[in-house]
Amino acid sequence: MKPRAVTLTVVFDAMSGNYGETVGNVSELKKISKKGNLYSFISRQAIRYELWKFLKEQFGIDTPEYWSSRPQIAEQVKEELQRVGLPAELPPSDILHAEQEVVQFHPSVNALNCVEADLFGYMKTQQGENAATRSAVVRLSPAISLEPMLLDTEFGTNKNFADRTGANPNPFQFEHHSSLYTYTVTVDLDRLGCEFDRSGKKIAELPKEEKLRRVEMVLDALPFLVREVKGRTENLSPLFAVGGVYPVKNPFFMGRVGVSYNRNTDKYSVNTAVLNSIFGLAFKGEPVGKYTHCGFVSGFWENNFKKELQLPEGNFVGDVAGFFSKVKEEVRKGLE
Repeated sequence: MKPRAVTLTVVFDAMSGNYGETVGNVSELKKISKKGNLYSFISRQAIRYELWKFLKEQFGIDTPEYWSSRPQIAEQVKEELQRVGLPAELPPSDILHAEQEVVQFHPSVNALNCVEADLFGYMKTQQGENAATRSAVVRLSPAISLEPMLLDTEFGTNKNFADRTGANPNPFQFEHHSSLYTYTVTVDLDRLGCEFDRSGKKIAELPKEEKLRRVEMVLDALPFLVREVKGRTENLSPLFAVGGVYPVKNPFFMGRVGVSYNRNTDKYSVNTAVLNSIFGLAFKGEPVGKYTHCGFVSGFWENNFKKELQLPEGNFVGDVAGFFSKVKEEVRKGLE
């Protein structure tokens, strides 16, 4: 069957990744309630920002250099844009602008000439017209903690600055939560690199080489994401990852990865029984497990994943680097 989506769910270890409103001098973490407990989370917008920042810094997306590195592809894209009467600027001179006091993508932006708009979607409004919208090709869930909050709080002051100026210190408090977190990424391969008109009809499309380049950039970024918050840098690099390239668009493992902690061994375990149940789900007679791979950091987990995961012979179960390499390999095959 034709590959239609990449989906993968990762687990990472971090502390206090996203704050919400400040009440008085207390900075509160973003949190949700579930099963009678509070869980902290990092919003999908925050993860989207860190992913965009990495793509910008490491790959130079939406800069002249990004396109000049592949002049033949750039010419093909320009010709396709001109064919359908869309702006053929590579990249567009203005990606964002303020329209009616709303900061949004510029009218010249489209999915072909702007990597950010292609991957993360856009909305463009013009007075007297319906908004032109494009939903994200790369869909992110919030990163939700796998352990409940106990409302730990840090108290501090700017004592050093106060002492140096002879002023009174200003106290502050931060909520903290150190936990394992999980989030899911799903990439819609059918809509990747395609521009649609207002009725939803596809009118333009990138060359396959450029589509592959964009998916691979995302997959190359995910193992190295960090989160900068309150003067700290938190590592969002996966300790565990499960997923693959599938013929159906479904985030199979979102909300399905659970962990437990063994005080005697000081190690965590993934609930592999739940995952094995998902592997057995079948679509048009083919089980989810047929397309699934797994990556993990050795020594961190108590599991023996190679024995516990009921995946077909030949599916990758090994280190995180190998997992992402395998997923990229299967994306290449799917886009051929």
